[in-house]
Formats: sequence, structure tokens, C-alpha cells
Amino acid sequence: MKRILIPLCLVVGSHMASGQRSYQFDAPNRLFVEGKELFSLKNYSGCIDKLEAYKQHSTDVDLIQEADYMLVYSAYEQGRPNAVELLKDYLDVYPASRHADEVNFLIGSAHFGLGEYQKAIFWFNESNIDMLSPEQQEAYCFRLAYSLLQTGDMEKARGYFARIEQIGTKYREASTYYVAYIDYAIGKYNNALVEFTRLKDLPDYKERSLYYITQIYFIQNKYEKVISEGKELLASYPDSENNSEVCRIMGNAYYHLGNEDQAINMLSKYVSSTDSPLRGDLYILGVCYYNKGNYSSAVNALGRTVRENDALSQNAYLYLGQSYLKLKDKNNARMAFEAAATSSFDKQVKEAAMYNYALLIHETAFTGFGESVTIFEDFLNDFPNSKYADKVNDYLVEVYLTTKNYQAALNSIDKIKHPSTKILEAKQDILFQLGTQAFTNMELDKAVDLFSRAISLGAYNLESRNDAYFWRGESYYRQGEYNKAISDYRTYLNNTRQRNTDMYALAHYNLGYSYFKLKEYGEALNRFRQYVNLESNQQTPAYADAYNRIGDCLFHNRQFAMAEENYTRAAQLQPSAGDYSVYQKGFLLGLQKDYKGKISVMDRLIREFPESQYVDDALFEKGRSYVLLDNNQAAAASFEQLMRDFPQSSLARKAGVQLGLIYFNDNQPEKAAEAYKSVISNYPGSEEAKVALQDLKSVYIELNDINSFAAYANSLGGNVRFEVSEQDSLTYLAAEKLFMRGDNEGARRSLTNYLQTFPQGAFSSNANFYLASIAFAKKEQEEAKRLFSLVLESGDTKFREESWARKAEIEYLDKDYAAAMESFKHLQVVAENPENKEAAKLGLMRCAELTGQPQEALLAANDLLKEPKLSPEIMSEARYVRAKAYIDLKQENKALADLKEISKDTRTIHGAEAKYLLAQLYYDNKDDKNAETVLMNFIENGTPHQYWLARGFILLADIYIRQGDDFQARQYLTSLQNNYKGDDEIAEMIEDRLGKLKK
Repeated sequence: MKRILIPLCLVVGSHMASGQRSYQFDAPNRLFVEGKELFSLKNYSGCIDKLEAYKQHSTDVDLIQEADYMLVYSAYEQGRPNAVELLKDYLDVYPASRHADEVNFLIGSAHFGLGEYQKAIFWFNESNIDMLSPEQQEAYCFRLAYSLLQTGDMEKARGYFARIEQIGTKYREASTYYVAYIDYAIGKYNNALVEFTRLKDLPDYKERSLYYITQIYFIQNKYEKVISEGKELLASYPDSENNSEVCRIMGNAYYHLGNEDQAINMLSKYVSSTDSPLRGDLYILGVCYYNKGNYSSAVNALGRTVRENDALSQNAYLYLGQSYLKLKDKNNARMAFEAAATSSFDKQVKEAAMYNYALLIHETAFTGFGESVTIFEDFLNDFPNSKYADKVNDYLVEVYLTTKNYQAALNSIDKIKHPSTKILEAKQDILFQLGTQAFTNMELDKAVDLFSRAISLGAYNLESRNDAYFWRGESYYRQGEYNKAISDYRTYLNNTRQRNTDMYALAHYNLGYSYFKLKEYGEALNRFRQYVNLESNQQTPAYADAYNRIGDCLFHNRQFAMAEENYTRAAQLQPSAGDYSVYQKGFLLGLQKDYKGKISVMDRLIREFPESQYVDDALFEKGRSYVLLDNNQAAAASFEQLMRDFPQSSLARKAGVQLGLIYFNDNQPEKAAEAYKSVISNYPGSEEAKVALQDLKSVYIELNDINSFAAYANSLGGNVRFEVSEQDSLTYLAAEKLFMRGDNEGARRSLTNYLQTFPQGAFSSNANFYLASIAFAKKEQEEAKRLFSLVLESGDTKFREESWARKAEIEYLDKDYAAAMESFKHLQVVAENPENKEAAKLGLMRCAELTGQPQEALLAANDLLKEPKLSPEIMSEARYVRAKAYIDLKQENKALADLKEISKDTRTIHGAEAKYLLAQLYYDNKDDKNAETVLMNFIENGTPHQYWLARGFILLADIYIRQGDDFQARQYLTSLQNNYKGDDEIAEMIEDRLGKLKK
């Protein structure tokens, strides 16, 4: 594009606008001469004034061209912002000017001054150097050389600098320096050293020359000279910007000369002076600290080295591991050795690191993600001829015996084709330990299988084999296989050598319960008595419970006085849970016809244990005792209270019939009729309703109002059957006998035939219940649920409790939690069986949690925890659900106590998650110290539930990231990445955090 020319006089002389001086123009050429003289004197301001005035009055084209040259030259010399434009405009106006080469040089020099080296080179090349003055020629060469150097053309730059070095004056020393610098940059160190040495005594170049001389000696491994030159530089220029690098070089030199004290001195100065110290120098500093026994400082330096995946990091990790070991920090030492062992840059380092890593895992009994077994296997596979191979083989056997990651150990052993006796001994113990884990997590079928496998191995590990008998017996008991449980408990007792242990005593207690469940009260009594004689801890709940069971056995043997003594003893041992003992004691008094004593004891139970499950029983027995004492008024009051406070109790139905009978015998037929009708309407279909209807008929006969009875009976429709045909009864009884004998197929055919023959039969509810039970046993869930629902719709209360229990169980297993929740609620209301009551509360709690109802889950968990005989597993689960509910309700502080308690046993999934949640709560509250302590304990103790351990690793990394300890965070994340095998979101969480650490 053609430039639009602006008259030079206006641009250059713009300063004249403020006021012009008056000149005599009778001789305009005189102004030109004066301007030229001022130009030669470098008085550029005066020159501009004269020449601008000259141009206004002259018509001499040649002189004007010369005047314009001097004007743009003056503008350049004055450093005016528009000098480049003026010079270029001059060339556009006078392209053939004899000053063109000089103007090109000036334009190049202007760009040079602005650091625009590529443009400077262009304009310098447009100029013919031969047309410049000698002084300009030297400046031309220097500026062009420097521009070439800045744009990376070192070879051409050196040529120009060398020419100046030979013939130049003003730029000779500077050119010598740049020749030396270029020789240094292109690796001609000897040439550079000669040049820098020549400049070393010149004040302007001494500092930089000493610096490069020091660098060259370091490159040439002349460490003594590095130190000599470096000392001179530091002494002469204590504030030099290069001193950080000089300290780095000298530190390295001292290290190579074996002077680690001075190496530490210099390298620590270097590291403290920069935000980004070089990794290699950090490594050397760390090694020096390690060799000098300063392990904390070694960790700090080496920890900053391992940012990349390379040989340097591998070596640094090895030293880090050793440093942590010296600091007795085995956890971090383990991770450092692991990091070095997973790299393959240096096989010798890998071997040493892997061996140390394996050793540490073994010494600390670290379980983690199975490394305790796999690391020894990997070592032997990777280094079969290692000098450590024999030791590793020995350690592997020990690991099998001590590891807590039992599944990994079992998998490893199963790969061995010909296991030794020691290996089989370890395998037997591992199978036993896996069995206890399964038992703890209520996986009873799996537990039985594992215990059986341990037992089947024989006598390699007698203790594990015998303990397996005990716990298999416990598993059988929980499954209701009481005869099998008895067999295992007896085997355990016969084989046990030490008979003063808690387990030996507990085996008698469990045996007692097994016999008790089978109603073999003589054997049960014997075992419970042996237990109380062996048990050393009389504060344990089982001790008091055993006295209750002794009382029960004596009760069934009709040894009432002795039974009473044992119930009293049980209540004394555990007063807070003595309701059963008190009730049984009162019941025994009744059997001994001490009715007043019985009433007194029942009143005590109602008063002292108002929440007891035996309060309805106590009211009923109290009412019966008053009847036997002919105190009908008091008896009626007890029965009425029972019906009012416990309407869902089966005893309420019985109490209603008793109340009707009392009123009838007291000649109060109207009240008797009211009582009977209440039973019939509230409990339709029940046996008591049938009895009540029969007795009601007697009442109306007494009132001589049989028509009213007939009308009432007709109003009931089919809800209550009074008369049963003989065919109906006989057909049902035949089917029922088949069911009771266990002939389920025959019973199903006969019961189905009964219902088809008598669809509204008197026993249709019973038939449906038995058919439902058969379907349930055969896992025909939908059919069983349909039939149990029919039983519940019938209004018959005989099988109501079991029907709700089974229906709720089916719905829960089908994951229809909303329906199951409703069924469990019904079960909780009607349940009288303690096991069903507990099952209802447990089911409600689980359904509330699974349907995301934390408030309901909290209430259900609290209710469940009031149960006096919860198993440890259910208690732990209830605490877990309560803690989770508190967290969901933003009441985290209330969750702490439960989390602390259940996290003590990380073998269970609830314990493992609780451990993580506890640490997470501390973390959320900015309590990093407690969070770290909890997680370290988690890692140390391990868990079979590796997902939660992995989450613990990630949380620990988050703690270190928040604390600015990126090294520790990276260690845990990398270790987790190397060892966690789960297919879930853990891998993504690791990558996310590692990615952020790299930024």
C-alpha cells in the first residue's frame, strides 16, 4: 500500500507551534548553512529550528533534500517516537538519495533499540555497510550481530562479533564477550574459557565472565576450580542475580568431591532462593541429608523430587523409604518403597525397593488390598535369582499365617500344586478366619462352608480346626439346625485342651440353648449349670440369662421351688432386665396356689417394668388370680385394663371372654353380652370369637330373648361360623395331619381340595395359612404372599402374626420396601413372639433406610436398640443406621458416638463404612488431626471391605492436599492406584486428584 506522505516540516517541526521566532529572510541560504553547522555540532534542536525555517522560504530542491535528511537524522538522534516513520517517509520521498544506506542503517538501529530484532536485521540488510562511516560500520556490525544472536542465528552472529573483536574499538570488549558466550552456548568450552578469562579482569565483564567460567569448569567436571571461581564470584558480587545458580553449581561440586557438609550448605541456599529448584539438585541435597543423619530434612528434599515418573524419582523413593524407616514412620516408608518398586527404570533399585516394601508389609502386618501376599509372589516372579529369594520364601509362609487379607492369601495358596505342611497349616487358619468374617457379616451359609473346609483339612492346625467346630456350631444354631449345632459344640468341648477360657464356658451356654430349643430340658439344665460354674465374668448378660434358663428347665421339670430361686438370682444379677425373672416367679407362685403372692409379684412387674413385653401377660395372670380369689371386681378391672392397653395382644381376646364370664356369673347379663360382642366384633374369625358367640347364646337364653340372639347372629354374615359340618371338619383334619407329618405335597393336594369343596369352610383360614407355608418353603414367593394375604383378610387372628411376618419378609426380599414397611408396622403391632417383635423393628429400620426416610430410620433404630437381647451383629447394624440417619438429618455430632463404637470392628461392612464416615465427619469439621488418626488406624487394621478402605485412602489424600502436603497426597493416591482392583468410581476419583496435583 502506498504511504500517504506527510510534509516532513510539519512532523519534525511540530514543536514550533507554540510561537515562532522572527527571522531575516533576505538571505535564506544563511539559515541552511547555520542549520548544517548546528547539525555537525550535534545541536539537533537548533538544527531543526534553522532548517524548518529555511524550508519555508527556499525553492532549492537539492538543498531541501539535504535539509530533510538532516531533519530526520536529528529526529532519530533525539529519540522521537515517530523517528522510524520519518526515516521511512524520507526514503519514500527520496529513494535515490545518497543518504539511503545511512537512513536504512538508522531505521535498523531504531528497531534494534526497540528490541525488534527481526525488523532490525531486515533494515540492516537493506543498507550497504561500505557506504557508512567507520564508526557507523562498527555499530552496524555489532547491532546486526546482536540481533542475529537474539533471533537464534549464532553462527552469523559470531562472525560479525569476531570481526569487531579484531578491528573494532567501541564494541571490541562487548564483542569479545559475545564471542565467548556463543562458544559457550554451542559447546566450544575451551574457546569460551579463553575468551572469558581475557575478560575476567575487566570491571564491566568480570561478574559475567566469572559466572560462565564457573559453569564451564562444572561442565568439565573440574570441581576444585568450580569452587575456586565460585568463591571469588560470591565474594566479589554478593548481590549478583546469578548467585543462586552459583550456589547450585558449587553444591554439586562439593557433593562430587565428597564434602557433603558444604554441599548441604550451598544447595540449601540455592533451594531457599528459588520457587522451582531443579529435581536433580533436590535429590543430591536429600541424599546428603540422609548420609548426615538428618532424615527429616532428607524427606523434605526428596519429597519434592518425585514429581515425574523417571529414574530420578525411583532412586529418590528408595532414599525416601530409608529415611522414613530411620524416622520410624513405617507407613510412609512402605509407600515410598512401593513407589520405587513399581518403577522399572533401574532393576537394582526396583529389587532393593521391592524387598524392603515386602519386608515392611510383613513387619507391620499391613493388609491393605492384598499386598501382604502378592508382593512376595511378585518378588519371586520378578527376581527368582535374587540374593533375597530364600528369605522371601520363608517370609511368604509367615505371611500366610499372619495376614489379615485372608482371601488374597487363600487365592495364593490355592495356586501351589504341592503345598508343604506349614502352608496347609496356614490354609486351615485362613479358612477359619474367612469363616468368622462371613459369620460376622451374617453370611451363614458361606460361614458353614468355610468352617467345614477348615475342619476337613485335618489336624494341621488343631486350634483353628477346633475353633471352626465352635463357630460352625454357632452358625448352625443361628440357622435353627440345633442337632447339628449340638454335635459341633460337643466336638469342640471334647477337643479343647484349655478349659478355663471364655469360649469353653460359652460353648456350654450355647449347648444349653440348643437343647432348650429342642425341649430337652434335662440336658439343657446340665449345660446351663456348667456354664454358670465356668463363667468368671458375672456381669455379662449371658450369666443372668443362664439363671433364667435354669429356672425354665426346672419349671418344665415341675421343680417350682428351685426354679423360683434361680429366677430370683437372675433378677438380682441384672435388675434392669429382670422382667422375665419377675414374671416367671409370679407365675410359679400361682402354680403353688399363692394367688395373693402372685398378684403382688405381677404388680411389681407392671410397676417396675412398664415397657416390658410381659405386662399384658402379667395383667392376664393377675385377672385369673383374682378370679380364683373370688374377687370378680378386681379381676374385671385387670381384664379391662388389658383389653384397653393391649388390644392387639392375643391375651386381650382371652380377657374379653373371661370378662363376659365374670359378668354372667355376677348376674350382669347385659354387661356379659357387651363383653362377648366386643370380642366377636374386634377379633372376628378367632377361636375366642367362636367361644364368645356360644357363650352369648347362653346369655340371651338366660335373658329369654333368643330372637335378639338370632338377629345378632344373622347380622354377622360369614365372619363367625358357629356350627361346623362333620364333613367340613373331617376333610380339614385329614389334610392338616398330612401337613403336620411333613408330607407337603400330599398336604397341598388335600388342603386345595378342602378349599375347593368348602370355599367358605370353617377352617379356610387355617388351610390358606398351611398352603402359604408350603409355598414359602418352596420359595414360591408370589403364591405364598397371595395366600398369606388371604389369611390376613379373613380376620382370623390365629395365624395373623406369622402371616404378617412372612408377608413382610417376602416383600422385603422382593425389594418392595414400601409394602414391606407397612407389613412390618402391622407385625410390630400384633407380634407377641419376641423374635417377631425384633424382626418387625429390624425390618422397619431397614426399609426406612432403604427408602431414604432418615427420621423414620432413626426412630426405628432407637426402638430396636431397646430390645434387651440383640445380637452383636444387629446391634451394630442399628447403631450404623442411627448414625447414618443423624448425618442425613444434619445432626452429625450425634452420630459420633455410634460411629466410634461400630467402627471398632472393621470386619463388618457397617464397621468399615463407619470408620470412613467418622473420618469424613472430622474432615468436614476441619479436624484434620483426628481424621488422619482414624484413617491411619483403619489402614493399620485393614478390612475385607476394600471399597471403604479405598475411600479412606482418598480422604487421607484430601487431608494432605488441604494441608499443602502434595507429596504425601500423591503417595497415597499412587499406592491406591497400584493396588486397588475394584471396578467402580475409585479410579476416577484417583485420576481427578492426581490431575489437580500436576497443575
